[in-house]
Amino acid sequence: MKHEPDNTPPATGAGPGASPCPRLRIAAAAVMCLSALPLMAQQVSPAEGKNVFTLGTVQVYGQAETAAEEAESVVDRDTIELLEKKDIGTALKLVPGVSYNPPGGGRYESNVYVRGYDLKAMPIFLDGIPVYIPYDGYSDLGRFTTADVASIQVAKGYSSVLYGHNTQGGAINIVTLRPRSALDANATLGTATGNVKEFSTNVGTLQDNWYLQAGASYFERGYTRLAENFVGKDERGYAVDSDRYDYRTRDRRGSLRLGYVPNATDEYVLSYAKQTATKMPGAGGDGYFVPTVWEWPKWDRETISFVSNTRFADNRFYVKPRVYYDKFQNTMDWWQKRPEGSHYDDKAFGASVEIGTEIIPNHLLKAMLSYKDEEHRSFNTNIYTDATLAGTDQKVKQNFLSFALEDTWTLDPNWEAQIGAIYTRRESDATDIGNTTHSLLDRYPSASSKLNPSIDTFDPQVAIFYKPSNAHTFRLSVSKKTRFPSFKESYSNYGADSTTKCPAGMTGCSKGDAVGSLTLQNPGLKPEQSIHYELGYVGNPLPGMRLEGSVFYSRSRNAFQRSDFDYNLYPGFAVRQYENVPGVTERKGVDLGVQYTVSPSLLLGLNYAYLHMRNKEDPDLKFTDRPAHLGLAYAQWRATNWLAVIPEVEYRGSSYYDAAGKNENPGYALANLKFSITPPAWKHVSFNVGAENLFDKDYRGYNDLYASSGRIVYANVRIDYH
Repeated sequence: MKHEPDNTPPATGAGPGASPCPRLRIAAAAVMCLSALPLMAQQVSPAEGKNVFTLGTVQVYGQAETAAEEAESVVDRDTIELLEKKDIGTALKLVPGVSYNPPGGGRYESNVYVRGYDLKAMPIFLDGIPVYIPYDGYSDLGRFTTADVASIQVAKGYSSVLYGHNTQGGAINIVTLRPRSALDANATLGTATGNVKEFSTNVGTLQDNWYLQAGASYFERGYTRLAENFVGKDERGYAVDSDRYDYRTRDRRGSLRLGYVPNATDEYVLSYAKQTATKMPGAGGDGYFVPTVWEWPKWDRETISFVSNTRFADNRFYVKPRVYYDKFQNTMDWWQKRPEGSHYDDKAFGASVEIGTEIIPNHLLKAMLSYKDEEHRSFNTNIYTDATLAGTDQKVKQNFLSFALEDTWTLDPNWEAQIGAIYTRRESDATDIGNTTHSLLDRYPSASSKLNPSIDTFDPQVAIFYKPSNAHTFRLSVSKKTRFPSFKESYSNYGADSTTKCPAGMTGCSKGDAVGSLTLQNPGLKPEQSIHYELGYVGNPLPGMRLEGSVFYSRSRNAFQRSDFDYNLYPGFAVRQYENVPGVTERKGVDLGVQYTVSPSLLLGLNYAYLHMRNKEDPDLKFTDRPAHLGLAYAQWRATNWLAVIPEVEYRGSSYYDAAGKNENPGYALANLKFSITPPAWKHVSFNVGAENLFDKDYRGYNDLYASSGRIVYANVRIDYH
């Protein structure tokens, strides 16, 4: 298992928002549960002009949006295209409370942090299906392009129990497109600094009782231009003076969806998607800087799923089953500059059934039973012969069984309460994890209990909503959220045939002896947990204005940390485990998002987030890459009926990149500018040109070793017909 070292970039803070045109809705995700069956009088057809695949959300199919659902932060397709965000990571910068880390580290991955929580605590879903990598809970957000994305939903802190387990900090759900008409087609063709090649198309048809949606996308970047030259030795050992990262990425994705819609309340959908990617350093030299020599010739994901919604018993009940199979395979070469390939072959099978009813007056009751089985297999090969190296083929499994209940109670026309809870049990199986483990079990059979322990958790939550009018909604929520240890945290570095030398003073071995080393699970390990408190508002204080804000406080405990080797527990072996670290981490802050249509020709957007984190037992500990202040402002000015000018400014405060606080990335502000032309005679076509980091500002988004992207000039043509 060699992908793991030095990849977990630090954390970050917040970003901007989105809504109607930039459409944003703040997080109170438990609100999403509300998505059950409101009153039949509020029923609407999902085909009425929306391009969002509703069955991929926790909103109830065919229902008007509830107050709780409105509290979720959402970035819609219009805003993503307006501000030219090409992947999920950069698009999430538009959500208050989300901070983005550009690609960096040995794995050259991008990621985000939501109110200081990383992606292990903020699982990624695609149309409601978890797509995080089972091994470590992360996913490279740069590999998920926005070509077929209808919206991105972010539940911060309080999130619907229907998302399932591991939502310690909330959840991120990427929702894809659904056709709006008999012919619904869009396409983009573009280029940018760095030999960028961009092409995507989505074509769909919506008929009386069925629809078909297909999509394909291709995005390639040959290199990344830097704001200033890197002078020194790169990872290949060359002395360079260069303003170019010699690192290439290529992403391809194809998708197909077939839906059957027999009536206004029911839908049955089969979906398939496959994405492939490569990340490769160049040869270096001749003015090119190679930031990492790790090669990723394969980063592939394939998913097939079925989901449906059926109403019965005079529309007083609905049932929503979901079944999926997700496969992730990747290969990473030259880790630690050795001629070896490290391979992951991860699989996940999941199924859930959700049932809802409003048979009890003023109550929307929902229940969900879900199951997920995850398998991680890793093995190493010789790069030159492709032969599997002896003793490196290892496999671990785990499964989760969850039961969730939620009740949305309408107290009167102005007050609403939502109560939810989820119970999850995790079981694991890790007996097939290398020769060292088998040797241990042969000598100490009782050790098997530390390879397959069970862990369970119970997470309750409650939210109260006050709606004095249709224009204003206030909320107060309290929720307990947990996270189970990942495969990496449970078993990583158990080592097939790994050894370590015995130190002096041990009773289980003699000084200097080489003993087998491995990691076992801790049967007493508790899930990491957080308690979230939040006070929030979403509404329209002025005509044309949407305002969202929240004040939050959370306390986290039981963080995971790997112990030192124990040479005496099982004589002849060095064993370590993950343990719960004593202490509490506090997070408190503010999220704010405003969108204001000042006039038909002027739209303004503003986001701000403040985050303060501290460890109560160790106040000197610094949380890396989590800036205290984040902001974003943008505008869309329609100078004429065919020309729009879109300026944007991003701000990120200073942040530490080591826990001791000795090294700090200074704060910075970046300016972006775009011009969009829509010829009056071609109302479905737009021509877009612009620049990111307009003033070529040098800044640090990771650490001093990784210079940041300089001015990027782009151009594209976009067609949208429906």
